[in-house]
Amino acid sequence: MSEISLLINGKQVKGRQGDTVLDVCQANGIDLPTLCHYKGLTEVGACRLCLVEIEKERNLVPACTYPARDGQVVSTSTEKLEKYRRLVLELLFTERNHLCAYCVATGDCELQNLAYKYQMDNARYQYAWPTQTTDSSHPNIVLDHNRCILCGRCIRTCDEITGAHALDFGKRGWKTNVCADINQPLGESSCISCGGCFQACPTGAIFSKISAYRGKPSECTSVESTCAICGVGCNINGLVKNNRVVRIDSPDMTKPRGLLCEIGRFEPLYEAADRVTTPLKRNNRGQLVSCSYEEAFEAVSKKLGASHGVAGLASGKANSEALKAFADLMDKLGCKMVDTLDGDDCRTISQGIAKFDSKAGLDMEAKLEDILAADSIVVIGAHPTRTHPVIGSYVMRAASRNKAQLVVIDPLRNPFTFRASVWLKPPEGKKELVIKALGRSILDHLPAGAAGGKGKYAAAFKEIDVKKASKDLGMDMHDLVKAGEILAASKNSVIIYGNGILQYKDAELVATILNLAALTGEKPRVISLKRYSNSRGAWDLGLVNASGSVTADIARGKARGLYLLLADDLADSQALADSMKGVEFAVVQASYRSPVTEKADVVLPSLLWTESKGSYTTIDGINKKTSPMVKARAEIKTDADTLKEVARRLKK
Repeated sequence: MSEISLLINGKQVKGRQGDTVLDVCQANGIDLPTLCHYKGLTEVGACRLCLVEIEKERNLVPACTYPARDGQVVSTSTEKLEKYRRLVLELLFTERNHLCAYCVATGDCELQNLAYKYQMDNARYQYAWPTQTTDSSHPNIVLDHNRCILCGRCIRTCDEITGAHALDFGKRGWKTNVCADINQPLGESSCISCGGCFQACPTGAIFSKISAYRGKPSECTSVESTCAICGVGCNINGLVKNNRVVRIDSPDMTKPRGLLCEIGRFEPLYEAADRVTTPLKRNNRGQLVSCSYEEAFEAVSKKLGASHGVAGLASGKANSEALKAFADLMDKLGCKMVDTLDGDDCRTISQGIAKFDSKAGLDMEAKLEDILAADSIVVIGAHPTRTHPVIGSYVMRAASRNKAQLVVIDPLRNPFTFRASVWLKPPEGKKELVIKALGRSILDHLPAGAAGGKGKYAAAFKEIDVKKASKDLGMDMHDLVKAGEILAASKNSVIIYGNGILQYKDAELVATILNLAALTGEKPRVISLKRYSNSRGAWDLGLVNASGSVTADIARGKARGLYLLLADDLADSQALADSMKGVEFAVVQASYRSPVTEKADVVLPSLLWTESKGSYTTIDGINKKTSPMVKARAEIKTDADTLKEVARRLKK
């Protein structure tokens, strides 16, 4: 963009063509008060606090919506403007019930800060004291209409960043309120609980229940880190007081990996289960009792070192440093049965990729940001709104903001089916047929020249008859035809698949999905949803057993000893515990007490991801690092140090 020059408050400043006056002011350090403005959202000019005087303009204009032009002469702080801003603030305070002393946002409120700035110690207008309600029906979020200034920041965040559009204005005139859906209670609405609304709110109108009154930002330490829960790798900013995380926000919701979800924003604030705070060892009476690290290490090294047929299982929740130390320990033990808890997923994906292209690997998968640029999205057997909510938001945002066409292949209704251009519902066991029928439909709609260039990938679909397949599937053929037409016209298609596909452990099905992706756009863009935050990191380290599931081998009694690295993973703990019945000696390294630790002979404590520094590889292969947000108990070692110490004590 070409550079422009403006005269603001008598000072020559630079901007870019397409900037607003507010953009130029902020880029040059010129302070302008705002309330409805929020970085990354469309400007609406609602609060009128950023009004400026521009030479040759008859009226005051809002800087947030007024385009900056070369040669403009702008005044941002005249006596007239200051009086006007004071007037606007007085009207905002008298319109609703702003009792700052009792408000959850006091000390961290943009409206309150502006009142202090403009020395608003009284109002010239009568307070309306309207009867307003407070909606606390949501488990984590409160909507207090008494504090709302109708700036619309929450509504635009919900629509433009989250893609949910659960919030909007309701009613009219002085009764106007922010409402969820068609004026439903927030807890019963389509709100996806991401918390973006209360982070964007400039007052205390929307706030977090769990963070309320726990500490103002000025009383907290701010720590930037990466969320290590689901594998998206969202950037987070933790507010910590008295060595406790009291709130988690995004450093910038508009940047890549900036949006947060309910899991990442709220889950770390709760203590999910009983912590393992000291090593535990089973005594002569069969009870797990506390012991020293020295006793635990002695028991582990003695038993594992003398055992044959030891198996090692690691959770993808552990960081890469711990997983590397685990791999080294298993190598020193000469252990051949090493796997991850989601090893079946890796084997299915990797074998499917190899069938598609023997030279390709996991790096062939698309980046998550490709979803936002897609013109069509296919979701097959995946429910990212539940398992990876930020990816779900990306899909909804692409559909609502970029008008991406959405094709859903799933027998069950999910939030995407309401937005889908086509919803294909395959009967049980016939997912491959519906994918092949869709591939054939795409081929039928490709131009002759384009179809010829897809010969390598088209072979998987050429024998399919769409009409016959639709009959076998009990499906309307017009849906298959329409979906094929959409994808054949697509230039930037993305296919997302997840556990609904991987549970079949069918590499051929994955290869079919990749062939389907190759028929659309310039290159195949596919994203597989991994189960854990560091599944990709564990797979890249080679921890997956190529020959088959070690979990199944353990359940069949093939392992005499077991070392299980769980970290802070609680998933499927009962099923895992049941599979350990035939193990003679089991070591479990975990953060929490669970049915699995109750089966162990020795339990070694593990740090939470919020307490440790570590590396994680995201679903799409990006290396991210976590920083400790709270100080761990001094007596608990890091996972990597624990594993290294066990390895050191083993007999060579």
